[in-house]
Amino acid sequence: MDDDQSDAKRRRVHAPNSRGDVPPRTLDGIHAVLEEHALQIETLAAANKVLEGRNAALEERCKALDRKSETLERTCDKLEVRCISLERSIQVLKKDVKWTYSAPEIPRSHWIEQGHDEDYADNVDWCIERIKENVEIIRSKDENVFCACLDYEDQLAIMHDGTLLPHYKELADAIQLSNGIHQTYIDNIELGPSALSILCPAMEGKVTNIFVQCVTFPAEQVAECYEIIATLIRRNHALEKLIWRNNRIPSDEQADQLIDSVIDNRSINMLFLDNCFNQNGVNGCRALASLLTCGRPFQLLDFSGNGLSGIDDVAAAVVTNPQLETLRIHDNELNDRDAQLIAKALKQNTNLQELYLDENDITSSGFEMMSTAIYDPSSLNAMESCNHTCYVDRVEENIRSMPPQQRRNRKLYKLLLTRHAEGSNARHLNAELGEEKYTIKLVPRVLHCIKRYSSDRAADSSLPLSITFELIKSWMMPELFEHH
Repeated sequence: MDDDQSDAKRRRVHAPNSRGDVPPRTLDGIHAVLEEHALQIETLAAANKVLEGRNAALEERCKALDRKSETLERTCDKLEVRCISLERSIQVLKKDVKWTYSAPEIPRSHWIEQGHDEDYADNVDWCIERIKENVEIIRSKDENVFCACLDYEDQLAIMHDGTLLPHYKELADAIQLSNGIHQTYIDNIELGPSALSILCPAMEGKVTNIFVQCVTFPAEQVAECYEIIATLIRRNHALEKLIWRNNRIPSDEQADQLIDSVIDNRSINMLFLDNCFNQNGVNGCRALASLLTCGRPFQLLDFSGNGLSGIDDVAAAVVTNPQLETLRIHDNELNDRDAQLIAKALKQNTNLQELYLDENDITSSGFEMMSTAIYDPSSLNAMESCNHTCYVDRVEENIRSMPPQQRRNRKLYKLLLTRHAEGSNARHLNAELGEEKYTIKLVPRVLHCIKRYSSDRAADSSLPLSITFELIKSWMMPELFEHH
């Protein structure tokens, strides 16, 4: 029976295929072919790994070239703006060889004829005098100039009027020829496209800080005005701080224009957009989330007074750990659910240094959740995983302007001190570290940490000697000496 099976097997091995007879192939031959194929597969796999390595290197090189290209593009953009600014300066100098303030006087009767009263006429006369004074100061000073002639806070609002354009032109020419303006204030005034087209180009590359508050635009020309302003923000590479306050943004389209221009401008590091959004109409949460996720480093973002609520997207953006130092979202109708989202986000964030939440609808329960994200005394591991970087107003256990390591040490010391008042440090350490023989090796380190944490303790905290004595008296001392 065995011989018959062996013969059948040989016949199958030597059987011809459908194309005719083939040379006989033994099992050893088949194994050799399989081994050869396996070797070829291994060779191909090795070659594939080499190719994958080369592809990875090429991808990194492409990324580096993309970054370099972006840097060059930004540099070219700055140079282009600089060239255009110099061309404008040349044109101003050509006609200002012997400069005098040449804008024509505006008779008081003009304002009365426009339907204004005597108080308004007095206010505009004062406005023009301030422009003249500021122009002379800007033309005479070399640096650290403050331009405040368009700041009419607590005064009657100045309305747009074509007769004011020559005076705006005198101001724009002075700014154009300056070595730089430290800060420009524009407050409580109406500006149309014609005025903005005169003032904004002159500020490009000149003004470091721009403060715009309670400014209005002619209703039928709002879109055009925002286009001019967005162009100024995008192209002013000297701009570091933008305050856009109490200027209600009319639509998401205009909001996108402002946000995109800020993101495109790589020099802005402080942005105030407070009391600018109407959450029922223009989505401030979407604008803030765009800034947080754009990859740009910001020192400060202020979105207070914007009626923000339902901040899921903002909290998700905070989780991504954006390069932001200070976030102000106080006075925004935030509730306990929003506080819970922010508390969870802080567990993942190690860059945010200050967070302001005051004047919201957050109750004590919401602030308790925030407090747990900052100080969780349930265990040493829970305390270690808390946020030690961020100062949150209205939340205890964190001190402003304190390094994260010092803040962490202070919290850990307070936890040990609280347990010491109950005489429970040994019990908690046994529960958290275990009672195995390997834990004995941690005893000297724990005692050393108590001393180290105490150096950052609060001024009214007890000295570490009593905590050390408690542990020596009650925690693993017999085991320690038995082990040694």
